[in-house]
Amino acid sequence: MYGWRGKIGHIAPSRGDIFVYEFYKMAPEGVVMFNSTGTIRQLDRNNIERQLARVEEAAIDLAENDLDLIIIGGSPLFTSQGVGSDISAARRVQEKVKTAVTTGVTAEVEAMRAMGMKKVVVVTPHQPAMDAMMKDFLEGSGFQVVAIGGMGCLRNAEISKLPDHASYRLAKKLFFEAPEKADGVFIHCPRWPTIGCIELLEKELGCPVITSSQSYTWWSLKLTNIRQNIPGYGQLMQSLG
Repeated sequence: MYGWRGKIGHIAPSRGDIFVYEFYKMAPEGVVMFNSTGTIRQLDRNNIERQLARVEEAAIDLAENDLDLIIIGGSPLFTSQGVGSDISAARRVQEKVKTAVTTGVTAEVEAMRAMGMKKVVVVTPHQPAMDAMMKDFLEGSGFQVVAIGGMGCLRNAEISKLPDHASYRLAKKLFFEAPEKADGVFIHCPRWPTIGCIELLEKELGCPVITSSQSYTWWSLKLTNIRQNIPGYGQLMQSLG
């Protein structure tokens, strides 16, 4: 049986292809993902509210597969509602299913805390309005955002077409141009390719690098008590053992 070590459910806000691919590159043998694809096509309030309305239904459907954990993806679902909305949403969904429930933005915050990050540079594929919500959310969660910048994408299909090196180049630019030295970099959004540059950035910047795909995977494995150092994808994944 696939998933003999762990079965993770993921509620994707849109097509979850990039995250699913990166999850399987990092996850150890015996761990499987059940992905539920959402309907967000571009990052605006109408699309976000429509996805929020279907989260409970998606969780109930996933839970029928006897999963170990369900993670609700899509940080904008919660950054648009403010600090604490992720915890509240997870609790609401938890009342509907027996499977443990968490969110992607919770994973991102916990990953940065685990790496001791306090002053962060945030790299996104998004437009300034989305970046501003993420900045407010992180600062409300106790981080200092010394720089944040994005690629200006609105439609999700544009994000997945970004080249592998896009996050690497933007991360270095923002890090070295920041008005104050950061002690960590957060590359937000699991919709663009990011995990291939983590270790290279950590060497060149001299600090931990967290990405959404990486933190989702780390948090899922941690919550399902899978203890195994996973090399090749940064300090966070190597901390699992």
